[in-house]
Amino acid sequence: MPTSRAYSFAAASIVIYLFGNQTQVGWLYVVSALMLGVVAAGWLLSRGSLKGLGGKRQIGNTLDADLYEGEEVEIMLQIDKIKGAASSLVRIEETCPLAAPDSPQRRAQLFIPALAEGEAVQFEYTVTLDRRGLYTFPSLNAESRAPFGFFRRNGQLNIPTRTLVYPEIRPLKRLELLDRQLTAQVARPRAGVGYEVMGVRPYRPGDSPRHIHWRSVARTGTLISKEFADEAQPGLTLVLDLFKHPYPTTKSKHTPFEWAVKAAASIGDYAQRRGYSLYVISDDEVIPAPQGAVGEMALLQYLARVQPTGKRPLTQIIGGQMTQQFAAVMMPYPDSQSVEALLKLRQQGVEVLAVVMDGASFPAAGESSANVAGALKAAGVMVREVTFGDDWAGQIQ
Repeated sequence: MPTSRAYSFAAASIVIYLFGNQTQVGWLYVVSALMLGVVAAGWLLSRGSLKGLGGKRQIGNTLDADLYEGEEVEIMLQIDKIKGAASSLVRIEETCPLAAPDSPQRRAQLFIPALAEGEAVQFEYTVTLDRRGLYTFPSLNAESRAPFGFFRRNGQLNIPTRTLVYPEIRPLKRLELLDRQLTAQVARPRAGVGYEVMGVRPYRPGDSPRHIHWRSVARTGTLISKEFADEAQPGLTLVLDLFKHPYPTTKSKHTPFEWAVKAAASIGDYAQRRGYSLYVISDDEVIPAPQGAVGEMALLQYLARVQPTGKRPLTQIIGGQMTQQFAAVMMPYPDSQSVEALLKLRQQGVEVLAVVMDGASFPAAGESSANVAGALKAAGVMVREVTFGDDWAGQIQ
């Protein structure tokens, strides 16, 4: 695309030509032709100014660095001239999705004076990771006005980079739900190897004939096996409410759901440091939760991706799946219908901790948690109300 300089230069050459035509001075024709020739040469030379560019991007000090919300990381961007004539006067705009939308770190302006074939130039900048999630860097916007500034060439430089940012974790010093339980051998309400019968299920190949429940066989005419409780170190189930509640619309990252994810990550971290096996149940129609006992990385990778877009409320999630001896229920929205589901868990012998976000205290001013939290406390459920503030981890302990 021609720049204002090209139009000015071309107009000047025309004016000089007209003067030459009126005065019949020969050297004016020569000057006019030279000026137009420079504009034409600039157009030809600028055609390949952005061709043959490539590059790579590294986030953090290593290729497999773990990234957590709130941390500062260094991003290295390398631009290579793979082939073709040298590129010069190249401006590049890097849009970093890891930074806050209103942060100056969101867009970085880079300038390359000259880059010959086989050469590379590196840029480094520091970014504060704004929030959890899976991010893909967009293409770089590249522009060059080489060699004379007469023509502007625009292009896209694609350097595929995907990165996963884990939710913020604040190490808890204590957690009453787990700390007050001193016994290591507790029967967990899930199928396993033990002696306490917790129910029956259809016979599976490989089941011991000694475990066949003959009364059920006589009643149904099909083979039925006993199912035993797993008597081992108790486990903790993290229950996540992914239902699409009517949250207030906001661009802020400080929302009840985001804080519920942080709370789940911190509680899971504490449980694993204490040696408890950890399980997750949620709405599998949003993102399937990891099956069985989960490790630290599996939990964080799951929590980094979840969003409140589910169609099944917490009552259906809790009622449809088996929990461990302990359950920490994340309630980003004060849904009064979930109170009954939590009470049923307690009646089944599960120790329940309800972590309720007080939406009214957040910047977008959502629903108050007072009524739901009060009803749970009155029923004997352990409750932690989390209000907006710096010490959210201290409110969970």
